[in-house]
Amino acid sequence: MLLRKLSIALALALLLAACGGSDEGDAGSAAPDTTVAGEEMTDEEMSDEEMTDEEMPTTFTVTVTNMSDSAELATPLAPGAFIVHTSMETLFADGIVDRGEGLEALAEDGDPSSLVTSLGALTTVSTSGAFANPDGGGEAGPALPGSSYSFTFEATPGDYLSFATMFVQSNDWFFAPASSGISLFEGDMPVAGDLTDLIGLWDAGTEVDEVPGEGANQAPRQAGPNTGDNQSAPIAEVDGYSGTITVSIAVG
Repeated sequence: MLLRKLSIALALALLLAACGGSDEGDAGSAAPDTTVAGEEMTDEEMSDEEMTDEEMPTTFTVTVTNMSDSAELATPLAPGAFIVHTSMETLFADGIVDRGEGLEALAEDGDPSSLVTSLGALTTVSTSGAFANPDGGGEAGPALPGSSYSFTFEATPGDYLSFATMFVQSNDWFFAPASSGISLFEGDMPVAGDLTDLIGLWDAGTEVDEVPGEGANQAPRQAGPNTGDNQSAPIAEVDGYSGTITVSIAVG
């Protein structure tokens, strides 16, 4: 068991090193500068007095904890991606084939880099980033049972959060909120507390499924990235495996 965990950690750490994995909670793209009457203003030029309460961003921290030791199947979680956005179905669309923006690499091989880059270029996304360092650790790698990832970002009323992290003992499954994302405010009040009930397990539909925890083309056992049989099925929610993760959000 120890050897398997070490092999998983080594494989994913090498993967993150190859794709330039980010630091924990690193936001890959920041919100655009505010403009007034066609003139761009820097953060230094805009004082707090010039901003209304609605415009002042709120800081959030999300923690994703691997609880799978007491769940149906113990599994690592892989480094993931997150976005703050205003449009629906930005990360994926339930019942629609993957759009080819990087979700496949995240769901099959635990590589969030392409997804962060492609979604960060959308005008409806104010922040995109990756979470790669397990809490308390100094290097990028998997979150083994009992450990967690955390990431921090800013948002304003009207913003939604989406994120994804790979269910490593699978061919192409990932944990994420529903395709609409999570509303970060109720009116002008920021949300806080336990979000676990809003998180589902999803099949990306990009690789033929094998028995979870046993497949030769799943990350802990495959010879290299993207080795399974290709598939082009609609993204769909997976039943079972409740209790594998918990997700919480804090303000400030």
